[in-house]
Amino acid sequence: MKKKNELYAYFTVTGDFDPADITAQIGVTPSDSWRKGDLHRDNRLERKFSRWSLHSRLARTADLEDHVRDVLTQLEEHTPAFQSISVKLGGCMQLVGYFNVQYPGLHFERDIVDGLSKFSLCVDFDFYYLYSDEREDT
Repeated sequence: MKKKNELYAYFTVTGDFDPADITAQIGVTPSDSWRKGDLHRDNRLERKFSRWSLHSRLARTADLEDHVRDVLTQLEEHTPAFQSISVKLGGCMQLVGYFNVQYPGLHFERDIVDGLSKFSLCVDFDFYYLYSDEREDT
């Protein structure tokens, strides 16, 4: 039996900054962050930039559109601070999909497009197609 698709989304900013300063400005603890110069936990290489990220709270089996809505809902709770950081540091909505079964497609309703615009977010798609068109029973 094939694994289910794994999908998630998160808000992120990258650059040359102290992530603790972002946390202090926004008043939200990041889901993930690191500082330029920190060592990567897996490969022990030095990070070339800082990053501050806030992930969706949904299970990774939820629709990608729902993940984006959840992240936008979190941003809405601190709108002025997230708008300021996003404009200053180039905020991005990162979409990640590991497709073990067929790609379900992606559609953003107007509320999602409005939310992305409200926070001046670019959108980056990291999609990985891990399925095969071959049937398992052949």
